[in-house]
Parts: sequence; C-alpha cells; structure tokens
Amino acid sequence: MSTPVPSLNVASPDCAEAFFAGRAARCVNLRHAGSLAELRTVLEGHLNTVGSPATLDLLGHSTREHHLLRLGDTPINMLDPTVARFFHALAEARLLPRLRITAVRLLGCETAVTEAGQRTLRMLARTLDLPVFGTLKPLLKSHSTADGFNPAFTHILVEASAFS
Repeated sequence: MSTPVPSLNVASPDCAEAFFAGRAARCVNLRHAGSLAELRTVLEGHLNTVGSPATLDLLGHSTREHHLLRLGDTPINMLDPTVARFFHALAEARLLPRLRITAVRLLGCETAVTEAGQRTLRMLARTLDLPVFGTLKPLLKSHSTADGFNPAFTHILVEASAFS
C-alpha cells in the first residue's frame, strides 16, 4: 500500500475555523490566505521548509452560482485577468516546482461540477503545468483528517484532464 502524498493546506479564513473546529483534530497544519497576495506570501514562506513532494490543497467555500473556490472575497476564476495573472506569475517564478508541489486541489463544495468550474480547472492545469483537481460533492468535516484531505475520499475528486 502506498503512502499518501502530504499536503500543503491553505484555507480561506472565512471557512477555516468553522469547518475544522470540533472534537476531532482536523487539518492541524493549516495556513490561512484570504487573498491571492496572502497565498503568495504563504507559499514563499513555505520555501524554507520544503520536504517531500506534496499537493497544494486550497480550501474554502465555493461561490453559489458557479461553484468556484473562494479565497476570502476572490473566486479562483481563470477568466478573471487578475486571477490568471497571479497564477501565470506563480508558473513563471516556478514557485510550485520549487516547493515540490505535484498537484493542486481546489477543495470547496462541488468545484468541478459546473462548466465555469471545469473551465477554471483546465485553464489552471495548463497554466501551472500540473494536475489540478476539483470536487464532485459538497465537502464535510469528515472529509478531512489531522493531515488534511482524507485519501479515503479521493473518489469525490476529478482531475481537470477529465474535461478535455
């Protein structure tokens, strides 16, 4: 049996405490980013502690209509020029490869069920040249362990390449 790949967990502050609070330890290594600038700061700050390959798990609520993952007030929508520029800049700086990130997962409710969500997953995968995953179901506290997203629930994830 293979060992699960560790994750770098970055959550929007508006969901972090409510989602992960409770009696069971859930995602104890959680960093917060309420904007793209804060996400960049978190990623750059993690350069000092690069270890084994990991996934970048972005956690937040999704928008009502399009089910796009939100970091603070910013939906991760690759049709938004500001969002697209941010991820292009990450790719140009090779920040994710330097962090040994092997995949990105947008962990919000149903981030892979709408056309807008699927388009963003595809565009993000092309931009970052990494596998990008979204979710097919609403996420619950039970989908996480102390380490992050529970590998037992990978069946509710779908890779952007499935929408090509």
